[in-house]
Amino acid sequence: MELFRADLHIHSRFSRATSKKLTLRLLAAWAQAKGLDVIATGDFTHPEWMAEIEEYLEPDGSGLYVLKDQNGLGEQLPFLDGAPLAGNTRFMLCTEISSIYKKAGKVRKNHNLVFMPSIEMAKNFSARLAQVGNLESDGRPILGLDAKNLLEMVLETGPNAFLVPAHIWTPWFSLFGSKSGFDSMEECFGDLSSEIFALETGLSSDPDMNWLWSALDRYTLISNSDAHSGEKLGRESNLFQGEKSYDGIYHALRGEALGHRFLGTVEFFPEEGKYHLDGHRKCGIVMDPAETRAHGGICPVCGKPLTVGVLNRVQELADRELPEQPAGHPGFQSLFPLPELVSEVLGVGPTSKKVKAFHGRLLARLGSEMDILQHVPFEDIAKISRPLAEGVRRMRQGHVLRQSGFDGQYGVISAFSPLEREEMQRGASLIAMPAKKAPLVHPVPQSEPAAPAPAEAEAKPVAAQPEKEKTPCIAAQSKVQEAPRSRYNVAQQSAIDAGPEPVLVIAGPGTGKTHTLMGRLNRLLSDGVKPRQILTLTFTRRAADELQQRLVEMRGENEVLPRADTLHAIAFECWEELNGEAPVILSEENALRVFAEANPDFSGRELRSLWQRLGLARERMELGPELLDASQNYSRVKDSWNLVDYTDLLEFWLQQMESGSWANPYLHVLVDEVQDLSALQLRLVTALAKQEGEGFFAIGDPDQSIYSFRGAQGRVRSQLKELWPSLRVITLEDNYRSAQSILDLAHPALPGSPALHARVPKDGEVRLFSAPTAGREAQWIGERVRELVGSTSHTISDAGEGACMSPGDIAILVRFKALIEPLRRLLDRFGLPCAVPEAEAFWTEPRVDVILATAGRSLGINPAMPGEEREFIDVPDKVLMDGPVALEAYLQDSQPFDRLFWESSAFRKLKKAYDEQGGWLGLVNWVNMQTELDLVRSRAQKIQIMTLHAAKGLEFEAVFLPALEQGILPFAGVGTLTGNANSREMPTDEDEERRLFYVGLTRAKSRLYLSHSASRMVYGHELRLKPTAFLKPLPEHLLKRSHVVSKTVRQTKQLNLLG
Repeated sequence: MELFRADLHIHSRFSRATSKKLTLRLLAAWAQAKGLDVIATGDFTHPEWMAEIEEYLEPDGSGLYVLKDQNGLGEQLPFLDGAPLAGNTRFMLCTEISSIYKKAGKVRKNHNLVFMPSIEMAKNFSARLAQVGNLESDGRPILGLDAKNLLEMVLETGPNAFLVPAHIWTPWFSLFGSKSGFDSMEECFGDLSSEIFALETGLSSDPDMNWLWSALDRYTLISNSDAHSGEKLGRESNLFQGEKSYDGIYHALRGEALGHRFLGTVEFFPEEGKYHLDGHRKCGIVMDPAETRAHGGICPVCGKPLTVGVLNRVQELADRELPEQPAGHPGFQSLFPLPELVSEVLGVGPTSKKVKAFHGRLLARLGSEMDILQHVPFEDIAKISRPLAEGVRRMRQGHVLRQSGFDGQYGVISAFSPLEREEMQRGASLIAMPAKKAPLVHPVPQSEPAAPAPAEAEAKPVAAQPEKEKTPCIAAQSKVQEAPRSRYNVAQQSAIDAGPEPVLVIAGPGTGKTHTLMGRLNRLLSDGVKPRQILTLTFTRRAADELQQRLVEMRGENEVLPRADTLHAIAFECWEELNGEAPVILSEENALRVFAEANPDFSGRELRSLWQRLGLARERMELGPELLDASQNYSRVKDSWNLVDYTDLLEFWLQQMESGSWANPYLHVLVDEVQDLSALQLRLVTALAKQEGEGFFAIGDPDQSIYSFRGAQGRVRSQLKELWPSLRVITLEDNYRSAQSILDLAHPALPGSPALHARVPKDGEVRLFSAPTAGREAQWIGERVRELVGSTSHTISDAGEGACMSPGDIAILVRFKALIEPLRRLLDRFGLPCAVPEAEAFWTEPRVDVILATAGRSLGINPAMPGEEREFIDVPDKVLMDGPVALEAYLQDSQPFDRLFWESSAFRKLKKAYDEQGGWLGLVNWVNMQTELDLVRSRAQKIQIMTLHAAKGLEFEAVFLPALEQGILPFAGVGTLTGNANSREMPTDEDEERRLFYVGLTRAKSRLYLSHSASRMVYGHELRLKPTAFLKPLPEHLLKRSHVVSKTVRQTKQLNLLG
């Protein structure tokens, strides 16, 4: 029976990041040079590639395909210098599908290979798949399709069509990946799991690693190149015995002995794979699994979760101490590509002309690359090159030097040490290594500290290990280890260790504020402070949730953790505890409505101005006599209806603390974003601390204080110093976000701000564009964005090379929401995906949700997940079926409803949607559909268009700041811009506006785009404004300017860009 090699996972030039030279003839030529008999077509779902498959291939009668014209294939590979190619490459119809979807409460991203026995079946499958998503934009289409549903579609297409999960351990896009994978086959494919019979192990694992987990024993483990160019073909492949045919391969993979057998794989050394170990490539950190566990999975440099590699994930799921090869399963052989070995021998790069020429001579004299690596006798190779023969011998015996790959960076496998390579260049002979095979799975040391990865790609010498008694897998050893202290810079460590005196940490943008805060929490817990004695206060509920999640990641899910919450949440609990019932809290909208009813003498802009001034006065604890009557009227109405607003909660809690009615259980109070606190909130957090401030730790940046309209003061340093003279102030000045050029640009924009120093070396670029109109400005932004995501502009003379960013790396930040819509329309016209802030959906209002749940239950639509308890309203079916208006009349003020709810915008929208959708059935189904669409939209990476205030705390690779005009930034107010200025409007706080500009500048990591225009339409008025004065202090040498001027050509006014 004949033996043949097959590489069953490759790509065409229509997939992203692939060689644009890839054609079927080139792939066939490379396959013959490599020694492959069967290769996948790849990407058959792409219409253009399928058209080429039909044009250049023909069936060979076995379910496989061959070239219609085999002549002249050697010309595809010039380095062969006319040497003939042997063999007849067969193609197997295959494509890879990327699925991104949510399952079991988690977003899943996995890749699957789909095989079809005929072009007709492949086209039928693609036609169905096209109903799910776009197949034309990428050879490997990205679909929001559950992998189980994909498998179902494959099986329904026809007999012997099958699916193989691809590179099953890759962190981000695989069946078992650490980032988005499952813990079992059944979790992913459910009752169709039995239809999976083969798994692709991927470049970063080999069968030995997979044999640590008994759950995989029943599957055939295959390996393929996942080649994106002809040169990469065959770097992993499969060996079969039997007739070359589609059915033969299918039955061999199923283990059905019908004259065909699967004989094993040729593998990468797994350490060479891009995701073998854990780490952060950008931070230069690489760790073995034990070190990762010791650090709680957090990068010691940036404080973000590490990219957990394949070895770690395998060990996490493993149930064996040592690999056990299942009975009847074939073995494998680890090799690395011949050009890499030739490169070592010649001392030049593997893609150099010298290596290519030598490679061509080897193929001409000794046969295919796989034959040379696996079978050609050493003495035959030695006739051409003795060092090469020694390198092949070492590789076949597993005696190689290994530097493991991590976080997308390939590892390096070497046959020779650096010293040996130097000696080879001098002509010295080599000493042969002992002919003992090193173990293929190496236990990793647990005692060495994490170290940055070498800056150079050269492998770190690792002595080959003689065969010895095997050490049990790390996964089988105890996971309870004392976590070493993470890495912090000097200032961060000083902040973490400071005390017992009160501590204020001034943390500028990108200086590791949250990382330092987490370090302080970890230090307190490690020092034995009880979790219930520690309180961390955050500015928003979202920040509290993120902090809580970081605590879980740092300390473990089973640990008792300190509380992280907002002031309002704790004040709510205090009210409930002391009053015996929870308060009814007014939303911002309803609070204004109650205030208006309480003060009927005011209306319109005057009412809103009075409301804003009262809110500020209460937060600043400066309630003057001019506001006293309005405040008392408001309080009386609230009291009569038993209602409270958010400020009431804080005022009540402060009263209870100062009177001693509320017992403070906290010894350590940590405050995040301290600069955003109002006087009332600052009074609360200092009241929580001990008398001399012992145990108080606050962190923030007064230079980013941008919420004075909510009462924030920003002068927190002087206020705390006045309260506690012993206050220790520590400033963080090392920035881990932005390029130094961006930091140098931002520094003079805010006089008095500390000079920040970039700790992550990167190139930065700042552009400033002047446009005659807002439309031209928007077009410039669109073309720059298109460059960043990989397109090339041919219409603007200052177009640079694209940075190939993802849309999610880019943000456009504006001063107020009215500036968003024109930019959104422009990006839509450019075909660029973007996201803008949307009003909260009316069905998320809790009482609307209860109404919809009740309507759904009456229709037989279960609105609850299994095990979830839902609240319903007690209402007769007839009333319910008459719609929202009937509900309002029937329920009136019965809890949880009240008059304010029936007058709210959420209920008005509910009534409107009920009418538009034709009743409850249409409405409930529509809301469910909108919810699903929201999930789909939330998964998509899009360019973010948002206000500067909303961007605080965020970071993006590229940031655009448009509309930098005097009156817009600094904002002069709606009245001033529209010519309807009101003396009661709050005056512009220019210092805060300057801080807001500083916040915008410092969101950018590497690209910053500033722009302004001579005219624009805002609030229905055409404005002609000068560039903002905030641009004047920016250093000219850091700006790359461009602008539009007009000129007349043949009496036609045209616009040309100069820059």
